[in-house]
Order: sequence, then structure tokens, then C-alpha cells
Amino acid sequence: MTTRRDFLKHSALVGGALGTGLIGSRGVVEGAMAPLSTAPGSDGYGLTRPPARQLRILLLGGTGFIGPHLVHRIVRRGHTLTLFNRGRSEPGLHQEDFQGLEVRVGDRNGDISSLEGGTWDAVIDNSGYGPTDVGATAELLRDSVRQYIFTSTRGVYAHFREPIDETSQVGMEGAPDTEWTGYGPLKALAEREVESRFPQGTSIVRPPIIVGPLDNSDRFTFWYRRVDDGGDILAPGDPSDPLQYIDVRDLANFVVRMAEEGITGTFNVSGPASTLTAGGFLWGLRASTGNPSSFTWVNWDFLEARGMRGAQEVPGWRPPRGFYRYNAVDNRKALVAGISFRPLAVTAMETLEWWRGKAAATGSEEMRAGYSREREAELLAEWRR
Repeated sequence: MTTRRDFLKHSALVGGALGTGLIGSRGVVEGAMAPLSTAPGSDGYGLTRPPARQLRILLLGGTGFIGPHLVHRIVRRGHTLTLFNRGRSEPGLHQEDFQGLEVRVGDRNGDISSLEGGTWDAVIDNSGYGPTDVGATAELLRDSVRQYIFTSTRGVYAHFREPIDETSQVGMEGAPDTEWTGYGPLKALAEREVESRFPQGTSIVRPPIIVGPLDNSDRFTFWYRRVDDGGDILAPGDPSDPLQYIDVRDLANFVVRMAEEGITGTFNVSGPASTLTAGGFLWGLRASTGNPSSFTWVNWDFLEARGMRGAQEVPGWRPPRGFYRYNAVDNRKALVAGISFRPLAVTAMETLEWWRGKAAATGSEEMRAGYSREREAELLAEWRR
């Protein structure tokens, strides 16, 4: 297990990663140990100036994964926040931020009447799934809110065979050129519902895999933990395969910035700022932990022939074949708009620290994604034969 003391101890190794751009120029030690700004609500990455004015913000959700991070930033930035949720979940981060907030109880798939009669500067919707629930909410709020900020997904794009930016074709369920069904096309339809009702006030973010503290999917946490454990590690595919993700706190910072600055439009919020490969990802994790480890790269054909093909079995990235651009989405528009991505090592260390605390509290270190050490050893032995 790596501690913050270990992290400082291995700063020389981290320095080597700095030279390759795997870790941001601000310095991983400063970023992990203390904020780089004393501005209200800033964690050192993204929100570095006090807001020009206080806003009235409605957050649809607030007690899941993204929600508590948004609550923390909105409250610490001095804005007036209203939560809409089912009133069931307990917040898991900065519980003091939830004290005294207005809560309107309802259900996105049922009764949203509690939203009637309110007025807000912006609504942040990170719980909308498809056109039915998002359309109903957008219709009710169209005369009560100036800006509708919707969390969509990179999965809205019809295919990933060509370079992807915000103007690329989105997919629709059943369309002949759409490689997806379900989640992505439903989000694409939901985007249209918002745009039709807020033609001048729609803000859409399309994130890749979202990672960081409170992420109970364990998709990236699996890799943080596995590299921290050290030893001989199975690495899927090729070290040159592209890889993208976003830290949930960087996503929250950008969404709050959109509200504060009235930023509208559609943005791919895929991080990091520059190209990251699968090899760079794993070597960056190894540099941040300093624990002895080695990587054996195993090709996708071998893995898929043995049932290792889904996000649960091999979390984090996909074979590059038809999905090559899936992890190479253009993020330049978001960078121009001011999005900021914290260093990989900071995300890794702080997510692992959170996961260790959760494991200690629950008494369980079971992972919801990835493979066991026994299965890894079997695959490596067979690959070498």
C-alpha cells in the first residue's frame, strides 16, 4: 500500500514522468498535498478565480458519483443551490456541504412537479438518461431557467472509425451507420430534447470514462490498485493503444465554470490535455507508486478468445480496431474554453487513497471490475507457452 509519505519518497521517479508529459507541469506533489489556489471553491485545478456573481443553480441529482463533487464546488463557490432527487441516497463526500440546502423531492421517471414555481440561473443535469426523462424536465424548466447544462457521453457518436470532434455524426437507435444501441443513442436523443427547448442556452459535455474518488465502478481503480500492488502485470493490447478518461473533479470544475461564465455549446471533455497511450498510463501509475512491477503486453486476439472482451473483464479501454478513435476524441474545443486536467498521478493516488478508506470501512476489498490475481497468472502462463 502506498502512502503520501511513500509518494514524497518516490518523487524522483515522478520527476522522470514529468519529463514525458505524463504528469502535469504544476507538480504532482504540490497538487496532491495542497491546493494551488486559495480562491473560494478551488482545488488547484480549474476554478482559480472567485466567481463574478453568485448564481441560483438547480442540480438534478447530487448524491451519486458526480453529484457530491458538484455540490462541494457550487457551495464553496458561494452559489445558492437547490437539489432535486428522490431523497433516498446519502451523500458520500463533504457531507457538511449538504447542510441547509433546499431539496425538492421527486423522480425523473415519475413525478417532477416539485420543480414547478422555481427560477434558477442554470440547471445541471447529470442524471438524465434518455429523451423521455430529459424531455419532460427540459419542458417544465424552459421558462424557469436560462441555461441547461447536460452531462452526455462520448458514446453519442455514430462510429469511431474516423477522427471525432463535436461536429461528428451522432448515432440514433436503429440507424444504419450507428455501431451502438442503448445508452449512447439514448443520450443523443436526450441532447436534442434540451437543444429544442433551450436553443440559446444549451451546454452539453460529452465525457469519456469518469474516474476518481466515489467511483464505485472500479474500472480505473482496478488499475491503480493493481500497479500499486506491484509484480508481474498483464497489460492488454499494445502500449501504443490510445487511452482517455476524465477525473470527476475536473469535470465538476468545468461544469461549474460553464454556469459561472455562461458557456454554451457542446464540448468533448476527454482528458488528458495531450495524447495518452496505454503504455503511458501504466508507466505513469508505476512512476507514482514506485513499487517494483513489470508489464507483459498480451494481444487482444488472445484475450478475447479467452472471454476477456468487456469492460468488466478488461476495464478502462477497448481494442483499437473499429473503435480506434473511441479513445482519441478531439478535446481542443474544451481546452480553449478553459477546461483543466489534473495530473494522472494525482488522480491515481487520491482515488486509491479513497478506495482504501472505503475498503477499510466496509471490510471488503472486492473489485467490481477486472480479473483476479489467479486469473491473471493463468493467462500470463498460457501466453508465455
